[in-house]
Amino acid sequence: MKFRKSFGAKQGDMGPVLFWVLVVVLIAGRLVLASCQDVYVWIDGAPLDDELMFRAAQSITAGNWLGAYDYLTLSKQMFFAVWLAFLHLLGVPYLMGGQLLMCGAALAAAFALAPVLPRRWMRLAVFGLLAYSPAAAASFTLRVYRDNIFPALCLYAFAGFIGVALRCAGPVRRQLGWLAMAGLGMGLAWITREDGMWLLPFAVVAVIATAVAVLRLPGLARRGGRVAVLAVPFALTAVCVNLICLLNWQHYGLWATSDFSTGAFAEAFGAMTRVTHEDWDPLVAVPADVREKLYDQVPELAQLEYWLEEDEKFRDAWIGRPDGDYQTGGFYWALRRAAQYEGWYETPQTAAEHWQAVADQINELCDSGQLPCDLPRRSSTTAPIRAEYVAPVLAEGLHSFWYAATFQDCAPYYADQRSLGQPEDLAVYHEYLGCTTNDAAQAGTDLPYYHPLRMLVYKAFEALRLLYAVALPLALAAALARQLYLGWGMLRRRSADGLLLWLALAGVLAMALLRCFMIAFVEVSSFNIGTYVMYLSTVHPLLLLYAAGGLLTRKEAAACRS
Repeated sequence: MKFRKSFGAKQGDMGPVLFWVLVVVLIAGRLVLASCQDVYVWIDGAPLDDELMFRAAQSITAGNWLGAYDYLTLSKQMFFAVWLAFLHLLGVPYLMGGQLLMCGAALAAAFALAPVLPRRWMRLAVFGLLAYSPAAAASFTLRVYRDNIFPALCLYAFAGFIGVALRCAGPVRRQLGWLAMAGLGMGLAWITREDGMWLLPFAVVAVIATAVAVLRLPGLARRGGRVAVLAVPFALTAVCVNLICLLNWQHYGLWATSDFSTGAFAEAFGAMTRVTHEDWDPLVAVPADVREKLYDQVPELAQLEYWLEEDEKFRDAWIGRPDGDYQTGGFYWALRRAAQYEGWYETPQTAAEHWQAVADQINELCDSGQLPCDLPRRSSTTAPIRAEYVAPVLAEGLHSFWYAATFQDCAPYYADQRSLGQPEDLAVYHEYLGCTTNDAAQAGTDLPYYHPLRMLVYKAFEALRLLYAVALPLALAAALARQLYLGWGMLRRRSADGLLLWLALAGVLAMALLRCFMIAFVEVSSFNIGTYVMYLSTVHPLLLLYAAGGLLTRKEAAACRS
């Protein structure tokens, strides 16, 4: 009794001191794992991804923003490079920084649900489940790439919107922190990946639902102001996006976060995909027969014909199909590389002029009927959506959902891959990131070597992964059944009590499914690399959040708490 009293615990619960002690212990455990992991580096093996981000981070540290301009400089959202430079400035090892960011997001999610988790042990359970997710320290997070932090940024956004919704009847000052978290999470996710805007559906629905709840609450003062403050997340997102635009404008004269997925290049690629195919292939957006027509009738594009069609070394670098054609996921990079060789990327302005000319010429030919085209004008680097994609996307999307729910390919180390590169090159990564690289090989093999003590840690976390893989599908099924039961009860009683929480959890599950099917479309229309866990890394925390929230939150929770 004295122990319970000294720790401030209520009956059936733990006190605040014990709660925070356990939080620190759990975070320390995650950092121990991070200290046992190595960064994976493949010198000259990932010029479009890991190496691009690392070079940009080095340029930021040197005070040169993203470095000299070429066809890759603004090809992706580059906040991850800023993150790397920030960790380097603080002297925080890269892998530990990622784990701390995820632990913070897990804690934020647990406290976002605090109004409907009446016991501290429940909040600790939600935090622990999210912080110890096998996906949060899986082997793909060992790459020097943006998916090391993207799931955490998204989780901050979800936590922020849920936190506001469950406190919408309280003082506005208590909501500001959650609003800021939602906005910064969404804004930073937006400038980390090109598909960061996928958070918008949840954000819009969450704000509308919260606004409706505020307007329906009896006796609440200054409702207009309470609704207006819900715009804060969108304002902060706009600040994040425009800050990157400002930096790009200062250094390159281009007001954009990227010159790949938007702008003249997207218009040119979209125009090329309008042209009718002689024999449609789901993985080839611009096949050889279409390119032949375009070279003949589009003088601007004809400048790239030599590189794309005749230079064997160039083609070998970008074509991996047996039929010798460009797959969609590689063709847009081949286009940009060929344009680089032709001098188009001397400046962002010259590149934009060339691509805009390509887009205008193709669209004019299509609109006038000089080129057979079966699609309207479009500006996109993705393949056009067709009915033929529906069945394979459904199949791949459901498989991706199961793949994520069972934590497949989430081991905390690379069992059959090691870092490749000269020692002096690997040393550059080690010095900048503060992390070692797994370049040692087992005697007489090319397999990576890990110290036996590290392997013990890995095996412990692999056992935890197996536990998650078995428990999460069962917990998801139970949570779904409970939420359907509660939803039916609200309909039967015609009561909105608990509706905001129900909608928030339903939205979390819906966003996990949306992510699975988004990635499924890219896979069947562009990549054809098989289900890859890195692209599903935002799904795992959402499934865990839904399962924990769906089972632990209390049915008696009010629709909007103070």
